[in-house]
Amino acid sequence: MTTTDLPDAVPSGAAPSEEEPREPTLYRATASAAHRLQAAVLGADDAAAASARATLSRLRCAVAQEPGEDPLAWNAVAEDLLGELPPQDLGRGDAPSPAEWAAFVAITLFAAHQQSQRAPMHVKGMSVGAAAARLRRATESGSIKQRLDAVMVSATPRALRYHLRSLVSLFAAHGIPLDYGALAEDLRRLRQPARRSGVLLRWGRDYAAGLSRSRAAEPNDA
Repeated sequence: MTTTDLPDAVPSGAAPSEEEPREPTLYRATASAAHRLQAAVLGADDAAAASARATLSRLRCAVAQEPGEDPLAWNAVAEDLLGELPPQDLGRGDAPSPAEWAAFVAITLFAAHQQSQRAPMHVKGMSVGAAAARLRRATESGSIKQRLDAVMVSATPRALRYHLRSLVSLFAAHGIPLDYGALAEDLRRLRQPARRSGVLLRWGRDYAAGLSRSRAAEPNDA
């Protein structure tokens, strides 16, 4: 069975479709930007593909940086994504707002994830926990849970980004997609003490559900 044939876990906290009006705006903005970029880079229009590849390249260069450290990458995010955020989500001072930070981290991770892929790496409904479960099934490596745990216990935004980059690189190596709109929403919630535990609960639940679905699909030789 190939990685793409593996059954997907259904995330317990999956974000709704981009078309649903009740969907959080940060989700819609980030998911739409990722969808546009991957549709262009995988499409038949050579000019659009070249432009998308250039944008993704700029974003990849900033995957380890803070918003604003790379002016070209920040401008790409501002042009493709920030304009779709509501005014209350935009920063007022010299530091990015939580929504701006989350959008920047998510879209730069997406750019790294989509590199050299022939299939879309932004797929609605695939949470970090569900993707980690799929990776665990594909690799049969016990270290995957440790990598997910490292993401979940990250004490600082910088540590969170570091461990997420490590996990996303493994998703990319095995062609496992992620919902980047949902990731942006979760990244913002992780910086809100009252909502952090809810994100971690969903990721852990999605990971366990993904493994349970895999075991249920295995033949019983008894």
